Amino acid sequence: MAVSRDDAPAGRCSTVPPMSRAVRAFAVAVLVLAGVVMAPAAAAAPPPTITASASPAELTIGAMTVVSGRLSTAGAGVAGVALTLQAAPYPLHAFTPLAQVVSGADGSFTFAGVRPDRNATLRVVSEEGKTSEAVGPPLAVIVDPAVYLRARRLGPGQTQLAMRMRHAVVGAATPVSAWWFVRARGSRVFRLAAVTPTRELSRGLLYASATVDPPSRRFAYRVCLNPPWESAMGAAGAHGRCPQHDFVLRGAHG
Repeated sequence: MAVSRDDAPAGRCSTVPPMSRAVRAFAVAVLVLAGVVMAPAAAAAPPPTITASASPAELTIGAMTVVSGRLSTAGAGVAGVALTLQAAPYPLHAFTPLAQVVSGADGSFTFAGVRPDRNATLRVVSEEGKTSEAVGPPLAVIVDPAVYLRARRLGPGQTQLAMRMRHAVVGAATPVSAWWFVRARGSRVFRLAAVTPTRELSRGLLYASATVDPPSRRFAYRVCLNPPWESAMGAAGAHGRCPQHDFVLRGAHG
């Protein structure tokens, strides 16, 4: 291209030499490269997430809970991903696999028939492959022992109280003391009536009984014990040393 100058001498013309092919190619390359650098980077896909819950979260030994939830990315369900249910039973040292399913069309999943035999923490994890690995939230499941109580009148002033308790097999099957308390109808005081040893009818089935003089024709009773497996079962608030004397139960009536 030509550029004129007003102060050039008459009869003469000053020009800028045309751009060579090599220079033009270099300029085009710089423009293309600049376009690549300046182009906005594509947004990275957010990592997948797992939402899950266990229902019920507290159950009696032998009963089942169901773990269900959803695998999603940015709110959209992710289908066809292998998911593993893991459990860390008491004393909660390590997770081990329990079962595996594949996420549905909307990313949902269900693990049915989960039957923990002691307190446990559950979680759901995805297998790497179609998505990066995702780990669901820890789900605390409380397992209570199954208790069966029976009272049988033997005669005047004699009633046999008996208890069977299905429990987790944790530690040694060591006999412990069972503390029996009775409460007359209309009273709030539980009185210590007997202390007897426990025994295992079979592995995981504890038994204890006592013969007491009931305080009235109709009465309530309680039995307390501190077995070796106590920490493996039930809510933390249900644990504590057994009273070794009469006590008043707050809220007792009838």
